[in-house]
Amino acid sequence: GGARTGTRGYIAFSSYLDIPVVMGSRSTNIKCKIGGFKGRKLEDEDYIGFRAKRRYLPYYLSRSLDLNEFDQEKVTLRVVMGPQEKMFTKEGRETFLNSEYTVTSEFDRMGCRLEGPFIAYKTTSDIISDGIAFGSVQVPSHGKPIILLADRQTTGGYAKIATVISVDIPKLVQRKTEQKVRFQAVSVEEAQKLLADEMKELNDFRSQIYTPCKEVLDCRLVAKRISALFE
Repeated sequence: GGARTGTRGYIAFSSYLDIPVVMGSRSTNIKCKIGGFKGRKLEDEDYIGFRAKRRYLPYYLSRSLDLNEFDQEKVTLRVVMGPQEKMFTKEGRETFLNSEYTVTSEFDRMGCRLEGPFIAYKTTSDIISDGIAFGSVQVPSHGKPIILLADRQTTGGYAKIATVISVDIPKLVQRKTEQKVRFQAVSVEEAQKLLADEMKELNDFRSQIYTPCKEVLDCRLVAKRISALFE
């Protein structure tokens, strides 16, 4: 069926896919055509085996995960300011943090171009090319932010006013065209705490998946008693 929220879905497998390791990863970089399955998107009739005996997640269906955050028309993306925020005027930085921006159709795994108020820079937004982190917010000469994502280039020559924190990347990538985003500045320490809290939440969820629910335990007890009658 169609998606009820967000724009992207994920498939989870209960075993390990038999895909070669390239540079320490089994993921695919489609732009470079390396990794994954022949360095490309999957097509009809492609076949991928498993590296290990199939494993089951027998308790998974008894759990649920709240994904309501992806159902909001407007979201706030928390950012750590920098590394080139000083290249922008005070008014430009205030515009960035106090304005609403619209997700455009120019949105893929490389980045997301936003439409909205002009972010003023002091003299130029050009810099000597340097490294780009996941979630960097680049502002070219047209003054509109571009958030760089998983398949971003390794270096770039435009000033980066901020970086979207790790835990808020999913909020961005589930946005649809014409939906709105805003930005809120946080400290590095706040971003680290939020990431630690998210990791704990995911680990707790993992534990729930592998913990039998009461119904399963009751069924096991009944099966054990029935088995004992025939011994």
